[in-house]
Amino acid sequence: MFKKKYAVFTMDVEAFSDTECIANYNKDVNLDLMDGFDEYIRILDKHGIKSTLFTVGSLAPKIINRLKSCIDNGHKLALHNYTHIAPMDVNEDTFKKEILKAKNSLQKLFNTDIIGFRAPYFSLDDNRLNILKELGFKYDSSHLDFSKARHTVALNLKGFKEYSKNIFRCGDFFEFGLSKQKIMGNAYPISGGGYVRLAPWGIIKNVINQYLKQNDYYVFYLHPFELTSQKIPFLKGLKPYDQYYLQYGIKSYGKHIEQLIALLKNHGYSFVTFEELLEIIHKDSR
Repeated sequence: MFKKKYAVFTMDVEAFSDTECIANYNKDVNLDLMDGFDEYIRILDKHGIKSTLFTVGSLAPKIINRLKSCIDNGHKLALHNYTHIAPMDVNEDTFKKEILKAKNSLQKLFNTDIIGFRAPYFSLDDNRLNILKELGFKYDSSHLDFSKARHTVALNLKGFKEYSKNIFRCGDFFEFGLSKQKIMGNAYPISGGGYVRLAPWGIIKNVINQYLKQNDYYVFYLHPFELTSQKIPFLKGLKPYDQYYLQYGIKSYGKHIEQLIALLKNHGYSFVTFEELLEIIHKDSR
């Protein structure tokens, strides 16, 4: 258990073309919606919040100036795979090679240690989690444990002990899970992305409020396109749900994020990066 309450704000830094329904669209959709990344950083800087940025390795050289500016301003860089492919869709040897390539590339490019990972689509099993430990990572944040998610694999976390709700420890390695709250008896993800953006805000805000009353750890995530000011076009041939996912709640998401920040402050949460949270845990464990 923590002595204080902590909130971690993150972003999965990926191109719009990496979004699953776009990647499976079989047509070129070359939209640069990275203004959503800029808007997210603007909101966080306004409130003095530092973020952990889980970045796709192959994308990083294309937005190097954005990322360097964030790092210089105290935000932290972590890895979101080399390309935006579900780790469970490749064999373990390929996964290991790609992760090592991406880790070394980011460390050289930004002169910073890369100690954290989040799997695209939260697609990770225990064997691949062990590979991360072998490669020198200090934490992962892929534990969603929501059976209705399309790619999610339940991490058994064998050998881990629960440090706090949704945080698990194995030696000096940590699994920082995504926050969930029960709705009508079923645990529902409330950490961001489409789970928060697509739900009726008045309802999801109350659910998050209940969670914050009962817990001392909360994590939020989103993707750059979710804060874009550009109009996302209607893409002929895309499934209705995917059209809905790409467009609903985009205009109001920034306002809702600021309301979430205010809610966290009202509940006494301090804002930290995952890297800072590791330091806090190690200090509290002494």
